[in-house]
Amino acid sequence: MALYKNKWEIKTWADLSASVASVSNSLEFRPVHKLPYELQLGTKNHKNIAGAFKRESVLKDPSNPTFENGFFVYDTGSGLTYTPIPKTEFKFDTTEFLNSSSLSATAKANLSASFNATAWPDIVVQIAESTYTPATASLSVPCAFIGDEVGGLVTVNNSTNTTYIELQGLTGAPSGSVSTVEFTLPMETISFTGTFASRSLKFSSFSGSDHSPEVYANSAIYTPVSGSETTASIIGVGFGSGSINSNAYLYPFVDHGMYIKAVGDESGSSVTYSYGDKLDVLQFQSGSVVASSSFTRYAMTDTSKTGSSTTGSFYFVTGSQKNSGQDFWTGFGPNPGSHLFADEALTTAAKPGIYVFSGSLTGYGAPSVAGQRVPRFDVSTY
Repeated sequence: MALYKNKWEIKTWADLSASVASVSNSLEFRPVHKLPYELQLGTKNHKNIAGAFKRESVLKDPSNPTFENGFFVYDTGSGLTYTPIPKTEFKFDTTEFLNSSSLSATAKANLSASFNATAWPDIVVQIAESTYTPATASLSVPCAFIGDEVGGLVTVNNSTNTTYIELQGLTGAPSGSVSTVEFTLPMETISFTGTFASRSLKFSSFSGSDHSPEVYANSAIYTPVSGSETTASIIGVGFGSGSINSNAYLYPFVDHGMYIKAVGDESGSSVTYSYGDKLDVLQFQSGSVVASSSFTRYAMTDTSKTGSSTTGSFYFVTGSQKNSGQDFWTGFGPNPGSHLFADEALTTAAKPGIYVFSGSLTGYGAPSVAGQRVPRFDVSTY
C-alpha cells in the first residue's frame, strides 16, 4: 500500500473506508465522539484561533445509530485518524476560517479564488496524528449529602485531555435506571438528585464550556435496565441504586457508588482504559443534623498515644436529629459509630486515626477501610 511520507494511505474515502473490512490492515470505524482531543478541543479545533476543524461537519450516517452524528477511520497501529468531511461543509468551514483571519482583503480574495478553483472530491479526508497522552480519569465528588433536593450531589470532571467520559453505577439498579452512561461531550459538572426512600440517584443537570445545557443533556449514550440503547435525554433517569444501611444507635444512610472512565487520544483499543476506584457517596435522610466535636488525633499505629498528634474538630451526623454531644460514638458494639467528616458540608472525609475527645483520656479507633472514603469508629479503644 502506497503511503504519503511513509505514514498516510493514498486512497480516496471510498477506497479507504472499503479497506476497513480487510484483515491486512489495522483500520476501524469509530464514532465521532472518539476523535482525538486535538481535533475536538485542541489546537486544530475551530474554537482555537489557529484551528479550522469542526466536529459537526464530519460525515454522518443517519441510518446507523452509532454513526448518525459522524464517524471516521482510525488506524490502531499508527494512531492516525482519517476524518471525512463532505465537500460543501469543508469549503464552507475553510472559507469561514479564512475570512476570520487577519490577512488583507487582497490576500483573502486571492486565496479564496485559488481554493474554490480546486476540484475538490465529494469527500475530503483530513489526516491527523495524536500528540496527546491518554486521558486521566478523575472526578471530584463530595463524600456525602443530606436530603433529596436537586443539586444535592454535584460532581466535577477533573479529567485531563478528555474527549468523553463514562460513568458506571454499581450493580442492583432498579427497573428503568441505567448502570452505564457514556457522555459524548466532555462534561465539566454533573448534578444528581437522590431520593432517600428509593435509594436511586437521578441526573438533574450537566454543564460544560462549549455547548448549551440542552445539547449536553442530549449527548449521552446509555441503556436502561431491560431496555435498548438510546441517545434520548438522560435528565431525570435513575442512575444505579444504593443500599440502605442502618446503624441502630445512630441513623440510616444510603451508600451509593460509581466508577468513572475517561478516554482521550487512544494508542490502542478503548478496552485498555479501566475504570477508576469506586467512589462511594453517602446520603442521609432529610432533617439530619450535623454536629461537631473537638479532638486530638494520633496515628492508628500509635496505640500508646505517645507520638505526634493533631488537634481540631470533626463533623458527624447525629442520630437523634439534634446536637447531642456523644452521638458519634454510641454505636460501639455490633454497629460502628458515626461517619467522620472534615467539614460541616460533609464534602470531605476526616482522616483515620485514634481520636481522643476533649476531657477524656480514652482513644477511639477510626481506621481506614478498603472501598470506603469516610472513616467510622469501630469497637477499638486505646
